[in-house]
Amino acid sequence: MLDYERRQVLDLPARPLAVTEHRAEIKGCPHCGAEVRAVFPPGVNAPVQYGPRFQSLMVYLNQQQLLPYERLAQLCQDLFGQPLSAGTLVAANERVFAQLEPFAQALVQQVPQAPVVHLDESGLRVAGALHWLHVASTSQLTFYGVHPKRGTEAMDALGIVGACRHWVVHDHWKPYFSYPECLHALCNEHLLRELKFLWEEQQEVWARQLSDLLLGLHRRRQKHGPFNESQFNRARKHYRAVVRRGRYRHPRPPAGQGRRAQSKAANLLERLEDFDWSILAFLWDARVPFTNNQGEQDIRMIKVRQKISGCFRTLHGAQMFCRIRSYLSTCRKRGHNLWEAIQRAVLGLPFIPSCPPAGP
Repeated sequence: MLDYERRQVLDLPARPLAVTEHRAEIKGCPHCGAEVRAVFPPGVNAPVQYGPRFQSLMVYLNQQQLLPYERLAQLCQDLFGQPLSAGTLVAANERVFAQLEPFAQALVQQVPQAPVVHLDESGLRVAGALHWLHVASTSQLTFYGVHPKRGTEAMDALGIVGACRHWVVHDHWKPYFSYPECLHALCNEHLLRELKFLWEEQQEVWARQLSDLLLGLHRRRQKHGPFNESQFNRARKHYRAVVRRGRYRHPRPPAGQGRRAQSKAANLLERLEDFDWSILAFLWDARVPFTNNQGEQDIRMIKVRQKISGCFRTLHGAQMFCRIRSYLSTCRKRGHNLWEAIQRAVLGLPFIPSCPPAGP
C-alpha cells in the first residue's frame, strides 16, 4: 500500500435520544421480613423523566433560538420521535429560572460597578398590556428587567441605575438624569440621525456642519486617542460656534413667556447647548464610546422574540425570559458554549461572573 485517502461523513443518528434505565434492587430482610430498597442516583426522581442534556437543549432552543412552545414540541416529535408537552417545556424553564437566582443577584451587584454601563428601554406586551423592557449592559454583562412602568419607579425597582457611580450611556431620555450620581454620556448616533433629518428635510445648514464636526472629532479620537484639556477646549469651542449658527435661525423665546411649543430644530438646539459636556464626553475619556450601540444591540433580540412569539401571557413568564436571557447574553459575551452553560444551570451550577474592575 502506498498511502490512503481520507473522507469523513458527519451525520446524526436516526433517533438521537438515548434511554437509560435505572434499576434499584428491592430485598427483604430474612429475619424481620422488612423490604429494603436501593437508592436511585441523584436527580433520578420520577418513573420517566428527561435528563439534564435534553432539558437544557429545550431551554436553549426556546430561550436562545426563540422557538415557540408549539414549534419546539413539533421539533421534538420530528427529530426524536418523542411527543413533548408545553407543560414540560415550562417546567424546564422554571427550573433554570430558579437555579439562576445566584447569577441574578451577582448581576445586580456587578453591573453598577462597571466603568461604563449602557442603558436602553423598549415597550413589551405582557398579558395584553404595555410593559417596559429595561437593559443595562456592558461588553461582558447583560441585565434585562421587565416592569409595568418606564420611568424612575421601574429603574428603582430593578436596582441598577440608582447604584451606578461611573459612566452611563443613553439616548437622553430625561428620567435617566434623575440620577445625578452617575456620569452621563449621550449617544451620538441618535444625535446624528436627528441632524440628518434637519439637513435633508429642512435644509438646516448648521445641522450638516455639526454632523461633520462630530464625525471628524470621532475619527480623530479613534486615530490619536483621547483629547487633552487644550484639545478638548478647542473642540468644544468649535462645537459651540456651530450651535450658535443654529440659534441665529431659532432663537430662544424671551424670558417670562413660559414654556411653549418649539420646532424640532429649536428643541434639539436646546439640548445641544445644555448637554454639550455629555455629548462630547467621548473625546476626553477613552472608556466612553461614541454611541450606545452596545445597549441597542442587547435589546434588539428581545424585540425579535416578541415578533416571533407575540406577547408574554404573564408577568412571571416575562421575568423568567429576562433572567434566562440575561444569563445567555452574559455567557455569549464571554465566549461560553450556551448549551453547556444551560446544562450547568439545570444541574444547579450556573456560571457566576466575577466582579469587573471599577473605574476611578
